This record gives sequence, structure tokens and C-alpha cells, in this order.
Amino acid sequence: MGPTTAGMVSPPPWKGGAPRRSWATQAALLLAMLAGLLNAACAQWSYDRVKLGQEPRDYERAFPAESARRTHLGLCSLCEDAFGRTDAVVVLLTHDRRVAGKVHATRFVRDYGFKTDEGFLLRGELDPQMAELQATGPIDTLRVIAGDLAEYQGEKLAMEAHAWVAGGLVRLIQCWPHVNDVGIAAARLTELFELVPGGGEARIAVDPAGIYQFEYRKGKTY
Repeated sequence: MGPTTAGMVSPPPWKGGAPRRSWATQAALLLAMLAGLLNAACAQWSYDRVKLGQEPRDYERAFPAESARRTHLGLCSLCEDAFGRTDAVVVLLTHDRRVAGKVHATRFVRDYGFKTDEGFLLRGELDPQMAELQATGPIDTLRVIAGDLAEYQGEKLAMEAHAWVAGGLVRLIQCWPHVNDVGIAAARLTELFELVPGGGEARIAVDPAGIYQFEYRKGKTY
């Protein structure tokens, strides 16, 4: 009696192909994640390398040409990855193009399917004398800078980088008691609030040299 196929189940047509595609998918995800990590590391490295008082020959080499732009306010960069992280750096320059201030904004939104982690971090340093804003206090100084960044019109990458930083600054300013005016028109302010979550923690310090150091943090930022 010959063999019978009764009761036998044929292997699915994709058997043998699934592992190959699965490995390819995993490899692609891994490469995308590594690219995101490199972008984040690059933005942090660029920010850390820039120092107050530096001249162009020193700070311009800190930014990849493809992600950086020059503006009348200074220099900026924007990096985004495929996993929900955005890094924006703005360098504020004096009339002779020296570094008067620097700000780094990071927006983090990562959806794992079963949960979502998100947060925002802004950190910065400013020399009020070099920025010619020594006649005002830290809050008023940051208000002026936020207004200049929010009103900037130019190339798309630069506008987006400025918007992230401006949004972080106005959220930081909001944390101070009795501050109602952040110096930005209501319509534009609504746009910035949609970018940056409120309700975070803010810090402003003045070091012995008179340098402003500030930070705004909300949620997870890694």
C-alpha cells in the first residue's frame, strides 16, 4: 500500500523565507536605531564642543555641513531620527561672529506599541555681556532671545531648529511665578506650545563669571 497524504498538512508556502525576512527586518531596524543614536550623539557632541567666546574657525567645525545653517542670529543645526527623537542646537553670535550663547533642545517621543515614552530637554549657556543684554535680568534676557528665534523667517531647517529652542525657552519662562508675558504673539505661541510639553521643571543659575546657565526638563529624554 502506497503512502497516503490523508491527514498530512503541507508546510506553509512562507516556511523557510520568514527567518530570512525577519533577519533582514531586524538588521534594518538595528541600522536605523544606530543611525538615530549617531545623530543624537552628534548633536550632543556639537553642543558640548562649542564654547562661549569662540571664533568661527573653532565652532564651525563642530557641525556637519548637511545639518547646519548660518543665519543672521548665528548658527543652528537640526537632527531627526526614525524613532521619534529630534535635536536642535542654536548658537547665538556677536556682531564679530563670536559665540555669545548656545542652546540645545531635545524632543523625545518613542512608541513601543504597548506604551509611549516622551519628554523634552532644553539646556543652554549665555554670556549676557557678549549678547549685549546685560541691562536685563535672566528671565527678560531669555524672553528677548525666544522672541527673536520665534520670529525668524528663512530656510525650513533653520526655522524648525529655532522653533524647538524658542518653544523650550517659553516653557522655561512659564515656570517662573508672576510671568504672564513671554513676548510672543498668541498665534505663534500656540504653535510653539504644540511642539514642547508644559509642566516641566526649570532651572536658571548665574555662575561667578556672570554666565547664565539654564535648563527645562519634562519627562524622559533618552
